[in-house]
Amino acid sequence: MSSIRSLRLIGALIVIIAMLAPPAFAEDTAARAELIGLWEKMTQRKDLAFRVTSVTTTKKGKPLRSTMQVRWPNQFHMKTDDSEMVILPSGTWMNAGGRWMKIPVDMQKIVAQYTPEMTRKSIEGTRNVQFVGLDTVNGKPVKVYTYDFNVEVMGINSSGTSKIFLSVVDGYPLRVESTGKAMGKESITVADYEYDDSIRISAPD
Repeated sequence: MSSIRSLRLIGALIVIIAMLAPPAFAEDTAARAELIGLWEKMTQRKDLAFRVTSVTTTKKGKPLRSTMQVRWPNQFHMKTDDSEMVILPSGTWMNAGGRWMKIPVDMQKIVAQYTPEMTRKSIEGTRNVQFVGLDTVNGKPVKVYTYDFNVEVMGINSSGTSKIFLSVVDGYPLRVESTGKAMGKESITVADYEYDDSIRISAPD
């Protein structure tokens, strides 16, 4: 696999994981309390399994499409149009031209900062949330909020604004739409979330 493809894969991972951080809370104490409660309910599920399908568009270059399957707190399987990676406590594997190879980079140390525990700890640094109203995503009722974000992922700062659609039923995010800037480049990302307890992630054969 080329270094460019590897960087694109890691870049997509940064974008998606950054959006797993909690939203920025406003001074509205009622909105703050509600969102904290919803996020803590989600992070308390140690075995939460979900799929994130996202499209990131920049001013230059083709859209980057990716799908990431996650079993919290430490199992990830990610695919883009031209690359694929599996991250487990036992190691990290990358698909190179149809052949899986274990790589010496310990990605677990990187994704560890996005576990449910770290997500809860990051709540205090959030800001500027606004409750927009009610809507639907794929026919499911949601509460919609907008917020600003300013996060550092793998030593790279990413900042911008997002709109998050939280399920009225369980409070989990069903969609996140973000406009942000990282490494001097602006991008727009739309990520859809699907929760599926049957998701299993294992080392490639």
